[in-house]
Amino acid sequence: MELVSIIIAVIALCATVVYLFLRRQQNYWKSRGFPTLPDEPHLLYGHTKGVNTVRHASAVSAENYQRLKRSGAAFGGINILILPVVTLVDPEVIKTILVKDFNVFHDRGMYSDADADPLSATLFALAGKSWRSLRHKLTPTFTSGKMKFMFGTILEVADELHRYVDEHAVQGELEMKDILVRFTTDIIGTCAFGIECNTLRNPDSEFLKYGHRVFEQTSYKMLKVMFTMTLPKLAKKVGVKVTDTELETFFLGLVRETVEHREKHNVQRNDFLNLLIEIKNKGSVQDGGDAIAPEEPGMTMNELAAQVFIFFLAGFETSSTTMNFCLYELVKHPDIQERLRNEINAAIEANGGQLTYDVVMNIQYLDHVINETLRKYPPLETITRAPERDYTVPGTTHVIPKGAMIQIPIYGLHHDPDYYPNPERFDPERFTPEEVKKRPAYVFLPFGEGPRNCIGLRFGLMQTKVGLITLLRNFRFSATERTPESITFLPSVFVLTPDKGNYLQVDKL
Repeated sequence: MELVSIIIAVIALCATVVYLFLRRQQNYWKSRGFPTLPDEPHLLYGHTKGVNTVRHASAVSAENYQRLKRSGAAFGGINILILPVVTLVDPEVIKTILVKDFNVFHDRGMYSDADADPLSATLFALAGKSWRSLRHKLTPTFTSGKMKFMFGTILEVADELHRYVDEHAVQGELEMKDILVRFTTDIIGTCAFGIECNTLRNPDSEFLKYGHRVFEQTSYKMLKVMFTMTLPKLAKKVGVKVTDTELETFFLGLVRETVEHREKHNVQRNDFLNLLIEIKNKGSVQDGGDAIAPEEPGMTMNELAAQVFIFFLAGFETSSTTMNFCLYELVKHPDIQERLRNEINAAIEANGGQLTYDVVMNIQYLDHVINETLRKYPPLETITRAPERDYTVPGTTHVIPKGAMIQIPIYGLHHDPDYYPNPERFDPERFTPEEVKKRPAYVFLPFGEGPRNCIGLRFGLMQTKVGLITLLRNFRFSATERTPESITFLPSVFVLTPDKGNYLQVDKL
């Protein structure tokens, strides 16, 4: 009986400690006098009940953003599950965090452990000096000159997309969501790995399987993420891995094998991997300058693999969903589709019928259409920052503690009727220069903003534009009985992903 009593006492003590920890977490902002939401946060879900299960995070963060804004707060403390987070509301505060005080907010507050979890040590997640050093090395690989370097490779994949859709258009109705994700997988496979994936012809490709797996938010994965973000030092001490082991084995093995083959046989290709190998061996992308000293290697094999991995993830899902959402809206607005097709054809004809990088990147109406798509369907509904020291918000007495998570609710900003009247309406005219001037800055953030914006935005836009131009020049798209009336998102995938296929009528022109 005495042993049973001891066990019961230990269980009770543990339960009490856990309860007090959770209650402390949920009262984190209230105890610091921060503006917050009036309702008491749930012990486990905080202010985000239903997130990733029945509701997508975009709906939850947009709702919290609007509630804080209606209360008159420029920012406020909320809880995402058990994680205390500051949500920014006022565009001026957002500008201060992302740009003016970037020296304090240069980190995203993401977990990475290069030793225990090599693929977590990406440019996206790294902090401090490690991020600065890597960003400096990688920046030259994403210039417009390097994009032109890869442009021909992307056109080859686009030609295959044209052939594939042309062959299958006889069916009339095609599911474009799946076709577009295979198209971007083939581009990333070629540009990041130098491998002809051919997923357009082979939908059972391992690239597709592992690509989809990364974006799945299982309960176990969410628990690990919460643990690493709530107790990052402890997570590193015990060597927590957020990357699936099978996925890690696949990508590390593939990158190592490809790099070793290229180095052994002196293979040169117009792709991202070729530039990374140059950084690995010489310390930088060489444009006639001197390489750094051999004792200062530019990149280890694992560091190289992590950057290839994030390049794959960033291009795999975001560009394909942007094209998919864009086609969906063009079907719902055939007048916009026709105008865009005419503008594309006119730009190419004016260039002697040649589709070049400069033509692709300078069709103004295409920019408007893509920007409106990114406004309505931003790939990431939120971006984050974390201060490297305690930070007093200018004009207030509120102190954001070192390392606390800052949330910029992109989806909420993009759907705020004060900035975008009737936000659910698809209207590319919102992005004419005249209309843009009417809005505050920092309310359109599909790629983030400031020195830590998306380094690959040129590449993402290039492949998105090439894909749309290829399709719209050759095919007309219209709705079928299976085309969704409206778009709803998969709650379990953190990027905005439709929960249904995008079935469209495809007619050759």
